[in-house]
Order: sequence, then C-alpha cells, then structure tokens
Amino acid sequence: METTFERSTEHARKRGNNGEAAKRGRREKATAPSEWRDLIADVEDLIKKVANVSYAEVARVRERLQKTLAAAKSSAAVGAHTARTYAHDASVAADEYVRERPWTAVGLAAAAGALIGFIASRR
Repeated sequence: METTFERSTEHARKRGNNGEAAKRGRREKATAPSEWRDLIADVEDLIKKVANVSYAEVARVRERLQKTLAAAKSSAAVGAHTARTYAHDASVAADEYVRERPWTAVGLAAAAGALIGFIASRR
C-alpha cells in the first residue's frame, strides 16, 4: 500500500529540477549559519597565512586541513539539501493529505488546538 508521502516523493522526482542546481547552491550558501561561515573563513585565512612556511610538517598539516575543509563544506551542503528535500516532501504530503481528507484534517487541527489550550491554561 502506497502512502501519500511516497506518492508525493515520487511526484517530486518525476517533475525534475531543471535549472534548480544553481538556485539551490545559492540558497544553501545563504542559509548557512554565520558561525559555520566564520569558521570556514578563519580556516581558509589560516591556510593562506601558512602557505609560505616551508616546513614539511606544516605543509602536510595544511594539505590535510584543506582536504578536511573541502569535505566539511561538501557534507554541510549535502546535509542542508537533504533536510530541505525531506521538509519539502513532507509539506507536499501534508498538502495532499489535507486535500484528500479535509474533515479529518480539520478534526486533527481542532484536537491539537484543544490540547495546546488545555496545556497552556494549566500554567
């Protein structure tokens, strides 16, 4: 039995994302936390400053640091994209569910509102 979430995920895959890669890259860069951007900038600055040092050990550490930094950037971008994809798929699934079962959705929303009201009134 196929769920609404699975249908919406398949629908999103069939639609394709023509020209979305560039937009997605800009959004991922724009939504990165400032601490992450600061860390990357500091590490890149450090790599530039030690570029002229001729010690073999410093050169090995610099190369290893560059590889690690590149992997961290890639991992962060992939993680952000994956989270965004799951959130979008969940949104599409929720939208389809509400369109297919509007009264069930209204009942669930009313129950959630009553529960939140009850909890809030006890404080």
